[in-house]
Amino acid sequence: MLKKYDPRTIFLSTIFIIIALVLMKTPLEMLLCGILVSVQIYIFKIDIKNLKRILSYSIGLFISIIFVNYFFMGKSETEILLSLGRVLGIIMLSVSVLSSMEISDIGYSIEKIFKPLKYFKIPVESIGTIIAISLKFIPLIEEESKRILKAQKARGIDYDIMKISERIKNIPTLFLPVVISGIQHSINLATAMEVRGYGAPYKKTRLNESKISFIEYSYLIFILIFIFVLGVIK
Repeated sequence: MLKKYDPRTIFLSTIFIIIALVLMKTPLEMLLCGILVSVQIYIFKIDIKNLKRILSYSIGLFISIIFVNYFFMGKSETEILLSLGRVLGIIMLSVSVLSSMEISDIGYSIEKIFKPLKYFKIPVESIGTIIAISLKFIPLIEEESKRILKAQKARGIDYDIMKISERIKNIPTLFLPVVISGIQHSINLATAMEVRGYGAPYKKTRLNESKISFIEYSYLIFILIFIFVLGVIK
């Protein structure tokens, strides 16, 4: 992670820009939002390799957006372009967040931003921890799936040469081991957290405490002004 930036700044600015993407309604506004997304990526960086991989997986999504919007919903080319711009912008922002923040920092950001909700007896710390752990399990499940696929291929079960009907029939042989492995990881994690005293009625501290600087506050205020202009002044 880029330590010079507070995790809350990255998290909040990303949420604000996504709101701006949702509000945009004209090509000019899309251009301005595109510039804002580019600035965000330039400041907080992005993993190009990871972005290319996700975009390659999203080609089907883009095609389906064009197909559904044009043939079934009868939307104009401009509206379709705006929809594609929103999805592309959200993907790029999401990759930027994951490239510039640790998973634990995402949970920390959620915990600090929604801290006032504690007064309403909402377990903000637990929610932040749950979200952080859920995100951490995604790459673990992906790695486990690849490992199981390789193990099955070594035993003669090759999904690449199977027919679609055979692939559907063999889904349980892949799905069940992944679920069992996920449950085992969850049990081990729960045991480790319990041993380390998670949930004890004491104030938690962090190894590296961070503060939002004046420049970061200014950047967030700039984005909020941009959203106001985008949503109110038409």
